[in-house]
Amino acid sequence: MFSMLFTEILYRPIFNILAIFLAIFGGNLGVAIILLTVTIRLLMIKQSSAWNDMQKGMWALQPKLNEIQEKYKDDPKKLSEETMKVFKTDGKWAFKWCLMMLIQIPVFIWLYYVIRHMAAATIPPEWLYSFFNSFGARFIESDALSSGVINTHFLGMDLLSTKNIALTIIAAVFTYLQTKLTMIAKPETPSVPGQKTPDMGKMMWFMNIFLVFMIGSFVYSMQTGVGLYIVTTTIFSVLQYSWQYRALLRVKWIERTNKGKGVVITPHNK
Repeated sequence: MFSMLFTEILYRPIFNILAIFLAIFGGNLGVAIILLTVTIRLLMIKQSSAWNDMQKGMWALQPKLNEIQEKYKDDPKKLSEETMKVFKTDGKWAFKWCLMMLIQIPVFIWLYYVIRHMAAATIPPEWLYSFFNSFGARFIESDALSSGVINTHFLGMDLLSTKNIALTIIAAVFTYLQTKLTMIAKPETPSVPGQKTPDMGKMMWFMNIFLVFMIGSFVYSMQTGVGLYIVTTTIFSVLQYSWQYRALLRVKWIERTNKGKGVVITPHNK
């Protein structure tokens, strides 16, 4: 029962979307994976935008947190209670972030198993929807790879092999860029009177570096086709974030540049 559930909900949809793109683009697996990734990200555009709005939400929370700190600066217990109340009512971005991550994880698993079956030429015929037989049947034949029906080479990469160093480096670079953009737009952590505020900058730096190495290790150890999915979705995230927050990022970049030159930023010259 569980096997049938996984097949119907997970593997079949991904394979059939791949089959459509393979048929349109002459069996090029690389193009099919990129288009599959972009299609999924476009379907998830609202969820990912909600996650990006976390930055905007945190900016909106800042005045409230400052007001609470000033109002309850002599009552640490009340200060803590009111601060948590603000995050519970206005800090719903965390739930949206978790939701987006939970949606992306199954897609990653789906593609991973489809690529593995494709590499082993063991894609079950029942994975293909009957109404796609006219153009998709040739992609599930045992000699689909050897006969060239499915082209597994893309930009000089064998998408069924592992340990692709070039793609690993690209994944690490764009993952770092993604975390860097988030840090640039991140508001300063409000200080709590009478308490030592932890250095969030160092903590986030460590977490970001760990994430870069983790993503890089995934791409290096898995089939290059799966790595291509990770790289494509990461580049999509960078482009989406840069476009959605282009004005904010520009202001923050100017502030950092002028601060480095010793220029004081005022509301007028902002």
